[in-house]
Amino acid sequence: MGFWGHLLVGRGGDRALAARPVLATGREHLVPAAAFTDGWQMWCRMAPEPLRPAVEDAVASVDDLVRALADDTGAPALAAGVLAGDCAVVFGAVPAGTPWAACLGRVALARHLAGTGLGPDDIFPVPRTAAAHCAAWAAAAGRVTDAGALARVLAADPGPDVVGLFRELLAGLGMVEEALPACAVAGRGRPEPPPPTGEAPTAVRCEPW
Repeated sequence: MGFWGHLLVGRGGDRALAARPVLATGREHLVPAAAFTDGWQMWCRMAPEPLRPAVEDAVASVDDLVRALADDTGAPALAAGVLAGDCAVVFGAVPAGTPWAACLGRVALARHLAGTGLGPDDIFPVPRTAAAHCAAWAAAAGRVTDAGALARVLAADPGPDVVGLFRELLAGLGMVEEALPACAVAGRGRPEPPPPTGEAPTAVRCEPW
């Protein structure tokens, strides 16, 4: 089985994004996965096997999370709920705005939806429409994008590496990756419990891919 969990993207500035109050619950499971220019960060929260959600539960949890993160940071936010490493539900939001949804790995997602009576097209917009939502999100984040290129990423088959495809989506959204900041310690493993202050712990790098 591949990676299950959330990938959270938001603007933390010079603080760890995981220190935001909205991420207090389950903070001990958050580890840094990437840093981008202008204070943007990606954090990973892996889902233990007993807590791996059904698709409909993953959609609801990611939707709620990204709305709260955008409102808390005062900047656009993005989150992906990854299922088994081969598909993901993606939600974007801007502060006090209407969130949008997309998916990566439509063929694999259809397998996860088997038995529900629904298909990806019943829940998520087609890649071209989703790309327009992505481009509007990027504009709110001060980025310039190519909607056609975004549509190609959204329509691509990620194989077993949907996290890699999510990184391509971030690049298409104008996110320029840089070295992880000092708040992250390169390596693998579990993060330490949060300190009594409630601030984000010095964590290990999350590399589910």
